[in-house]
Amino acid sequence: MQTSNGWLATSLINRRVRNSAGENLGKIEDLIVDPQTGRIEYAIVSFGGVLSAGSKLYAIPWPALGTSASGDDVLFNADLEMLDRAPAFMRDNWPNMTDPGWRRRVDDYYRVTPVQRSRAVHVGRRATPGSSASALGAILLVCVLVGAGWFAYMVSTRGWDQAKHDIRTSLQGAAFAAKEGTHEAALTTRVKTALSLSKRIPSDKINVDSNGDVVTLRGEVPSEQIRGLAESIARDVPGVAEVQNHLFAISVSR
Repeated sequence: MQTSNGWLATSLINRRVRNSAGENLGKIEDLIVDPQTGRIEYAIVSFGGVLSAGSKLYAIPWPALGTSASGDDVLFNADLEMLDRAPAFMRDNWPNMTDPGWRRRVDDYYRVTPVQRSRAVHVGRRATPGSSASALGAILLVCVLVGAGWFAYMVSTRGWDQAKHDIRTSLQGAAFAAKEGTHEAALTTRVKTALSLSKRIPSDKINVDSNGDVVTLRGEVPSEQIRGLAESIARDVPGVAEVQNHLFAISVSR
């Protein structure tokens, strides 16, 4: 399914799609590829059961999908109730997938952020005229003035060389902290969502923490079997490199 150089498209077609709880949702019917970047934008998925009535198809943003640790399945953290309300189209009536309005509605439904989308494909944005552009220009101007004032203060109090060093160090630290904080918050949310999709897991009793790509589970669960299942589900979440399982299994004897 995956080589050292990337994905084999032929192996993705008809690949099974399941959630982290192990429930089989459907399969990938086709892929939408950006001709300029060569990157996948959407997976066209068909779902089984009542959702397949009328030959409906669903365009799932590629950033919303992941793969299991084994690489055998495509993971999609959703349940049938969510999919029943998802944007869909008929096999013989495809939407215009270059329409910004359609793309925005689909991304919003699956909670795909612009940051996630930019990692999957590079998309140029045209500036929109009117009040939005004016407001953005005013914000940028204020940021420039504040930054210039701060820089002048640093130079006057610490000297040119020390000011340059301190400012560069501060910016690098802030950028790293923002990147790590966003990544860890998103990873924690994905793991919590995956655990909540399993009816066997008391997700409200489990605390999830992320540090880089390492996820830590804490709390109490009914049995060793549930403890192992929670670890397996967390390990299958895209982006998780290691799971530290500190869950405590309660053995109830009568």
